[in-house]
Amino acid sequence: MPKSKKKKIYVDPRHDEHAFDLPFWRDNEKLWALKVPVEEIEINELLWIFDVPFWEDKDGNIVITPNEVIRDLDKYPDHRDRIKNSNTSHPLDIMKNKKGEWLTLDGLHRLVKLFLEGKKTVRVRKIPPELIHLTARDE
Repeated sequence: MPKSKKKKIYVDPRHDEHAFDLPFWRDNEKLWALKVPVEEIEINELLWIFDVPFWEDKDGNIVITPNEVIRDLDKYPDHRDRIKNSNTSHPLDIMKNKKGEWLTLDGLHRLVKLFLEGKKTVRVRKIPPELIHLTARDE
C-alpha cells in the first residue's frame, strides 16, 4: 500500500518575514498557563499585523491578511465566525517577533474584534522570550 503524500501548504513570504523564529509548535494551553502580568497598550501598536497574511485559507495555505477579512467578512465565513465568537475578556498574548516587533502569539481574532468594536486600547500579556520554551507541545 503506497504511503499517502502530505499536501504541501503555501506560506506567503510576508508571513515568514514577520513570524516568530521558534524551533517547536506551541501548545496554547501551556501558553495560557504562564504567569505573566496583564497590561494595556494602544491598539494602534498592533494594527500593522492586519497587513500580514497570518491566516489560513480553506486549503491550509497561509495567505489571508486580517485586512482582507475586515474588508469582506462574508468572503471568509470561518474567520468571520471566529472573530464574532471570540471572547475579548481574555488578554492577547504577544511577544517580540524575529524583527523585534510585537506580534500576537494568541488572540489575533480577538484583536480584530476589538478593532471592529472601535476599542483604542487592548489588554495584553507580553510573553518574555525566556519563557516561550515552556509552551512547546509534547511530542
